[in-house]
Amino acid sequence: MWIGRVVIGAGLALLMSCKTTTSPGCSGTCVTIQDFSFSPAVLSVKVGTTVTWANNGPSAHTTTSDGGAWDSATLSAPSGGGAYGGGSAGGTYSFTFTTAGTYPYHCAIHPPSIPMYAGFRGTITVTQ
Repeated sequence: MWIGRVVIGAGLALLMSCKTTTSPGCSGTCVTIQDFSFSPAVLSVKVGTTVTWANNGPSAHTTTSDGGAWDSATLSAPSGGGAYGGGSAGGTYSFTFTTAGTYPYHCAIHPPSIPMYAGFRGTITVTQ
């Protein structure tokens, strides 16, 4: 009987360690913005891939390329609904990467130059 508990516990631990890149308003290659973080914070894609950022957190955010390749403007936070459902999804922004390279980015509303947001950064590496 204890062996069954070990197997179930290991299965639950594996499920809890898995992350998905799907989020409301996002299909394909997605980055979720929530709790002053990008998830995944580091992403590698091929040239021609479209990445979509979806704001699932309680605050408005942006996705802004450090090098000026893109700027989403403000992505609103999800609103309304509460425990009864409904409401609206948070803002999304999509960008298609046409050139190989490394693209660091941040939230312009909560810039990493402010110590409490220092970790609020992401990097996308684009390969051929």
